[in-house]
Amino acid sequence: MNLKVSVIVATYNQEKYIRHTLESIVTQKTDFAFEALVGDDCSTDGTAEIIKEFATKYPEIIVPYIRDKNLGMYGNIPELMTHAKGEYISIIEGDDYWIDENKLQKQVDFLDNNPDYIACYGRCIIVDENEVRHPEIEAYDMFKADKGDYTIKEFEEYILPGQTATSMFKVIDYKEMGEKFQKANIDVSRIIDRDLILCMMSCGKIYNFGEYFAAYRRMMNVDSGSWSSQNDYYSIDNLLQYLDGLKRMEKMATALGLNLDFDARRNYELGKLYKNKDSFSAEDIKLIKEKLKDGYNTSYKFYLMNLKVLFKK
Repeated sequence: MNLKVSVIVATYNQEKYIRHTLESIVTQKTDFAFEALVGDDCSTDGTAEIIKEFATKYPEIIVPYIRDKNLGMYGNIPELMTHAKGEYISIIEGDDYWIDENKLQKQVDFLDNNPDYIACYGRCIIVDENEVRHPEIEAYDMFKADKGDYTIKEFEEYILPGQTATSMFKVIDYKEMGEKFQKANIDVSRIIDRDLILCMMSCGKIYNFGEYFAAYRRMMNVDSGSWSSQNDYYSIDNLLQYLDGLKRMEKMATALGLNLDFDARRNYELGKLYKNKDSFSAEDIKLIKEKLKDGYNTSYKFYLMNLKVLFKK
Protein backbone atom coordinates (compact mmCIF):
# COMPACT_ATOMS: atom_id res chain seq x y z
CA MET A 1 0.00 0.00 0.00
CA ASN A 2 1.33 3.44 -0.93
CA LEU A 3 1.08 5.74 2.06
CA LYS A 4 0.68 9.44 1.45
CA VAL A 5 1.13 10.70 5.02
CA SER A 6 2.90 9.48 8.14
CA VAL A 7 1.49 11.00 11.33
CA ILE A 8 4.04 11.10 14.16
CA VAL A 9 2.54 10.91 17.67
CA ALA A 10 4.85 11.30 20.66
CA THR A 11 3.38 10.61 24.08
CA TYR A 12 4.37 10.05 27.69
CA ASN A 13 2.05 9.63 30.68
CA GLN A 14 -0.95 11.13 28.87
CA GLU A 15 -3.65 8.55 29.49
CA LYS A 16 -6.15 11.36 30.17
CA TYR A 17 -5.62 12.89 26.72
CA ILE A 18 -4.20 10.32 24.26
CA ARG A 19 -7.62 8.84 23.43
CA HIS A 20 -8.88 12.17 22.08
CA THR A 21 -5.66 12.60 20.11
CA LEU A 22 -6.00 9.21 18.43
CA GLU A 23 -9.72 9.63 17.78
CA SER A 24 -9.00 12.88 15.95
CA ILE A 25 -6.52 11.01 13.76
CA VAL A 26 -8.51 7.91 12.84
CA THR A 27 -11.59 10.03 11.97
CA GLN A 28 -9.75 12.05 9.32
CA LYS A 29 -11.52 11.99 5.94
CA THR A 30 -9.06 11.39 3.10
CA ASP A 31 -8.92 9.88 -0.38
CA PHE A 32 -5.47 8.42 0.39
CA ALA A 33 -3.96 5.97 2.85
CA PHE A 34 -2.04 7.23 5.87
CA GLU A 35 -0.38 5.79 8.96
CA ALA A 36 0.02 7.02 12.53
CA LEU A 37 3.24 6.01 14.27
CA VAL A 38 2.52 6.29 18.00
CA GLY A 39 5.53 6.26 20.30
CA ASP A 40 4.83 5.70 23.98
CA ASP A 41 8.00 6.77 25.77
CA CYS A 42 7.92 4.25 28.61
CA SER A 43 4.82 5.68 30.32
CA THR A 44 4.01 4.59 33.86
CA ASP A 45 0.24 5.13 33.54
CA GLY A 46 -2.32 3.61 31.17
CA THR A 47 -1.18 5.38 28.00
CA ALA A 48 0.32 2.27 26.39
CA GLU A 49 -2.86 0.25 26.94
CA ILE A 50 -4.96 2.88 25.15
CA ILE A 51 -2.52 2.89 22.23
CA LYS A 52 -2.72 -0.90 21.97
CA GLU A 53 -6.52 -0.69 22.03
CA PHE A 54 -6.51 1.68 19.06
CA ALA A 55 -3.89 -0.39 17.21
CA THR A 56 -6.15 -3.42 17.52
CA LYS A 57 -9.22 -1.50 16.37
CA TYR A 58 -7.48 0.43 13.55
CA PRO A 59 -4.57 -1.79 12.43
CA GLU A 60 -4.50 -0.14 8.99
CA ILE A 61 -3.69 3.23 10.60
CA ILE A 62 -2.19 2.91 14.09
CA VAL A 63 1.37 1.55 14.35
CA PRO A 64 2.37 1.32 18.04
CA TYR A 65 5.90 1.76 19.36
CA ILE A 66 5.75 0.87 23.05
CA ARG A 67 9.20 1.61 24.39
CA ASP A 68 10.85 -0.17 27.31
CA LYS A 69 13.40 2.64 27.65
CA ASN A 70 12.67 6.35 27.89
CA LEU A 71 14.11 8.32 24.95
CA GLY A 72 12.85 11.77 25.93
CA MET A 73 11.05 14.24 23.65
CA TYR A 74 14.17 14.86 21.58
CA GLY A 75 14.70 11.14 21.06
CA ASN A 76 11.14 9.86 20.67
CA ILE A 77 10.06 11.96 17.67
CA PRO A 78 13.26 11.58 15.56
CA GLU A 79 13.25 7.83 16.17
CA LEU A 80 9.62 7.57 15.05
CA MET A 81 10.43 9.53 11.90
CA THR A 82 12.96 6.90 10.85
CA HIS A 83 10.03 4.47 10.43
CA ALA A 84 7.85 6.84 8.41
CA LYS A 85 6.75 5.53 4.99
CA GLY A 86 4.68 8.50 3.85
CA GLU A 87 5.53 11.18 1.33
CA TYR A 88 4.53 13.81 3.89
CA ILE A 89 4.89 14.06 7.68
CA SER A 90 2.47 15.47 10.26
CA ILE A 91 3.44 15.68 13.94
CA ILE A 92 1.07 15.83 16.89
CA GLU A 93 1.83 15.39 20.58
CA GLY A 94 -0.21 13.04 22.71
CA ASP A 95 -2.15 15.74 24.55
CA ASP A 96 -3.20 17.79 21.50
CA TYR A 97 -5.92 16.93 18.97
CA TRP A 98 -7.22 17.90 15.55
CA ILE A 99 -10.48 19.82 15.23
CA ASP A 100 -10.82 19.69 11.41
CA GLU A 101 -11.64 16.25 10.01
CA ASN A 102 -10.31 17.38 6.61
CA LYS A 103 -6.99 18.64 7.95
CA LEU A 104 -4.83 16.02 6.24
CA GLN A 105 -6.72 16.18 2.94
CA LYS A 106 -6.47 19.98 2.69
CA GLN A 107 -2.74 19.96 3.33
CA VAL A 108 -1.97 17.09 0.96
CA ASP A 109 -3.94 18.81 -1.82
CA PHE A 110 -1.98 22.02 -1.25
CA LEU A 111 1.46 20.41 -1.22
CA ASP A 112 0.64 18.23 -4.23
CA ASN A 113 -0.43 21.28 -6.23
CA ASN A 114 2.36 23.61 -5.05
CA PRO A 115 5.72 21.84 -5.46
CA ASP A 116 7.72 24.94 -4.46
CA TYR A 117 6.34 24.66 -0.92
CA ILE A 118 8.04 22.39 1.59
CA ALA A 119 5.45 22.69 4.37
CA CYS A 120 2.09 24.10 5.38
CA TYR A 121 0.42 24.88 8.69
CA GLY A 122 -2.86 26.14 10.10
CA ARG A 123 -4.06 27.92 13.23
CA CYS A 124 -4.80 26.37 16.61
CA ILE A 125 -7.06 27.03 19.54
CA ILE A 126 -5.56 26.79 23.03
CA VAL A 127 -7.27 24.63 25.64
CA ASP A 128 -6.51 23.62 29.21
CA GLU A 129 -6.52 20.17 30.81
CA ASN A 130 -10.34 20.20 30.80
CA GLU A 131 -10.54 21.22 27.12
CA VAL A 132 -11.80 24.70 27.99
CA ARG A 133 -10.72 27.16 25.33
CA HIS A 134 -8.68 30.22 26.39
CA PRO A 135 -8.89 33.03 23.80
CA GLU A 136 -7.07 35.35 26.22
CA ILE A 137 -3.98 33.13 25.89
CA GLU A 138 -4.41 32.73 22.14
CA ALA A 139 -4.18 36.51 21.81
CA TYR A 140 -0.55 36.33 22.97
CA ASP A 141 0.63 33.11 21.34
CA MET A 142 3.64 33.12 19.02
CA PHE A 143 2.06 31.37 16.03
CA LYS A 144 1.42 32.92 12.63
CA ALA A 145 -2.26 33.91 12.53
CA ASP A 146 -2.75 35.33 9.06
CA LYS A 147 -3.11 33.39 5.83
CA GLY A 148 -0.06 33.42 3.58
CA ASP A 149 3.65 32.68 3.32
CA TYR A 150 5.91 32.45 6.35
CA THR A 151 9.07 34.60 6.34
CA ILE A 152 12.53 34.63 7.94
CA LYS A 153 11.60 37.95 9.58
CA GLU A 154 8.76 36.22 11.40
CA PHE A 155 11.23 33.56 12.51
CA GLU A 156 13.52 36.29 13.91
CA GLU A 157 10.55 37.71 15.81
CA TYR A 158 10.13 34.24 17.33
CA ILE A 159 6.83 33.69 15.53
CA LEU A 160 6.33 30.11 14.39
CA PRO A 161 4.54 29.20 11.13
CA GLY A 162 2.00 27.31 13.23
CA GLN A 163 1.70 25.04 16.24
CA THR A 164 3.22 21.59 15.75
CA ALA A 165 -0.15 19.81 15.59
CA THR A 166 -1.15 21.90 12.56
CA SER A 167 1.91 20.94 10.52
CA MET A 168 2.50 18.94 7.38
CA PHE A 169 5.81 18.85 5.53
CA LYS A 170 7.65 16.93 2.88
CA VAL A 171 10.16 14.34 3.99
CA ILE A 172 13.54 16.07 4.09
CA ASP A 173 16.86 14.46 3.17
CA TYR A 174 19.03 15.33 6.16
CA LYS A 175 22.25 13.84 4.78
CA GLU A 176 23.52 16.99 3.06
CA MET A 177 22.32 19.18 5.93
CA GLY A 178 24.00 16.89 8.42
CA GLU A 179 27.32 17.29 6.61
CA LYS A 180 26.95 21.10 6.73
CA PHE A 181 26.11 21.02 10.44
CA GLN A 182 29.02 18.71 11.16
CA LYS A 183 31.42 21.10 9.44
CA ALA A 184 30.01 23.95 11.54
CA ASN A 185 30.36 21.83 14.73
CA ILE A 186 26.59 21.86 15.38
CA ASP A 187 24.93 19.06 17.34
CA VAL A 188 22.25 17.48 15.13
CA SER A 189 20.90 14.98 17.63
CA ARG A 190 17.68 16.97 18.21
CA ILE A 191 16.42 18.40 14.92
CA ILE A 192 12.80 19.18 15.87
CA ASP A 193 10.71 22.28 16.57
CA ARG A 194 12.47 25.51 15.44
CA ASP A 195 15.50 23.62 14.16
CA LEU A 196 13.24 21.66 11.83
CA ILE A 197 11.59 24.86 10.58
CA LEU A 198 15.01 26.30 9.70
CA CYS A 199 15.79 23.17 7.74
CA MET A 200 12.46 23.48 5.93
CA MET A 201 13.09 27.14 5.03
CA SER A 202 16.35 26.19 3.37
CA CYS A 203 14.45 23.72 1.14
CA GLY A 204 11.33 25.64 0.11
CA LYS A 205 8.49 27.94 1.07
CA ILE A 206 6.13 27.54 4.04
CA TYR A 207 2.43 28.40 3.96
CA ASN A 208 -0.26 28.96 6.60
CA PHE A 209 -3.91 28.34 5.70
CA GLY A 210 -5.28 30.78 8.27
CA GLU A 211 -7.80 28.07 9.24
CA TYR A 212 -8.14 26.33 12.60
CA PHE A 213 -6.75 22.80 12.37
CA ALA A 214 -5.91 21.77 15.93
CA ALA A 215 -6.31 22.24 19.67
CA TYR A 216 -3.08 22.87 21.56
CA ARG A 217 -3.27 21.84 25.20
CA ARG A 218 -1.39 24.28 27.39
CA MET A 219 -1.17 23.64 31.12
CA MET A 220 0.84 25.14 33.96
CA ASN A 221 0.62 22.03 36.12
CA VAL A 222 4.10 20.55 35.91
CA ASP A 223 2.78 17.08 36.83
CA SER A 224 0.26 17.00 33.99
CA GLY A 225 2.47 15.22 31.44
CA SER A 226 2.09 18.12 29.01
CA TRP A 227 5.31 19.38 27.38
CA SER A 228 4.09 22.98 27.66
CA SER A 229 3.43 22.63 31.37
CA GLN A 230 7.10 21.83 31.95
CA ASN A 231 8.58 24.46 29.63
CA ASP A 232 6.53 27.65 30.02
CA TYR A 233 8.05 28.87 33.28
CA TYR A 234 10.36 31.91 33.31
CA SER A 235 13.26 30.34 35.17
CA ILE A 236 17.04 30.62 35.13
CA ASP A 237 17.46 27.21 33.48
CA ASN A 238 14.84 27.82 30.78
CA LEU A 239 16.21 31.30 30.05
CA LEU A 240 19.81 30.12 29.68
CA GLN A 241 18.71 27.27 27.42
CA TYR A 242 16.70 29.74 25.36
CA LEU A 243 19.67 32.10 24.91
CA ASP A 244 21.92 29.20 23.95
CA GLY A 245 19.25 28.17 21.45
CA LEU A 246 19.28 31.58 19.76
CA LYS A 247 22.99 31.37 19.06
CA ARG A 248 22.72 27.75 17.98
CA MET A 249 19.97 28.58 15.46
CA GLU A 250 22.03 31.44 14.04
CA LYS A 251 24.89 29.00 13.44
CA MET A 252 22.47 26.52 11.84
CA ALA A 253 21.06 29.22 9.56
CA THR A 254 24.54 30.22 8.41
CA ALA A 255 25.36 26.60 7.62
CA LEU A 256 22.13 26.36 5.59
CA GLY A 257 22.77 29.59 3.68
CA LEU A 258 20.12 31.61 5.52
CA ASN A 259 20.60 35.06 7.05
CA LEU A 260 19.31 35.02 10.64
CA ASP A 261 19.94 37.63 13.37
CA PHE A 262 18.36 37.35 16.83
CA ASP A 263 19.85 40.54 18.32
CA ALA A 264 16.39 42.12 18.50
CA ARG A 265 15.28 39.16 20.62
CA ARG A 266 18.30 39.63 22.89
CA ASN A 267 17.33 43.28 23.37
CA TYR A 268 13.84 42.12 24.27
CA GLU A 269 15.16 39.57 26.78
CA LEU A 270 17.38 42.20 28.40
CA GLY A 271 14.32 44.37 29.04
CA LYS A 272 12.35 41.37 30.27
CA LEU A 273 15.19 40.47 32.63
CA TYR A 274 15.06 43.94 34.14
CA LYS A 275 11.29 43.66 34.73
CA ASN A 276 11.79 40.31 36.42
CA LYS A 277 15.09 41.03 38.18
CA ASP A 278 13.57 40.43 41.61
CA SER A 279 12.88 36.83 40.59
CA PHE A 280 16.59 36.06 40.24
CA SER A 281 19.58 36.17 42.51
CA ALA A 282 22.45 38.59 41.82
CA GLU A 283 24.53 35.62 40.70
CA ASP A 284 21.82 34.48 38.28
CA ILE A 285 21.49 37.98 36.78
CA LYS A 286 25.24 38.15 36.26
CA LEU A 287 25.17 34.79 34.51
CA ILE A 288 22.28 35.85 32.24
CA LYS A 289 23.90 39.17 31.36
CA GLU A 290 27.13 37.40 30.39
CA LYS A 291 25.16 34.98 28.23
CA LEU A 292 23.41 37.89 26.50
CA LYS A 293 26.70 39.72 25.98
CA ASP A 294 28.37 36.69 24.42
CA GLY A 295 25.45 36.15 22.07
CA TYR A 296 25.24 39.55 20.40
CA ASN A 297 26.15 39.91 16.72
CA THR A 298 26.04 43.57 15.61
CA SER A 299 24.21 45.38 18.43
CA TYR A 300 26.81 45.08 21.17
CA LYS A 301 26.92 48.86 21.74
CA PHE A 302 23.14 48.84 22.07
CA TYR A 303 23.49 46.07 24.62
CA LEU A 304 25.96 48.11 26.68
CA MET A 305 23.71 51.17 26.54
CA ASN A 306 20.67 49.21 27.66
CA LEU A 307 22.71 47.48 30.36
CA LYS A 308 23.74 50.82 31.91
CA VAL A 309 20.19 52.19 31.77
CA LEU A 310 18.43 49.11 33.13
CA PHE A 311 20.97 48.00 35.71
CA LYS A 312 22.33 51.21 37.21
CA LYS A 313 23.32 49.45 40.37
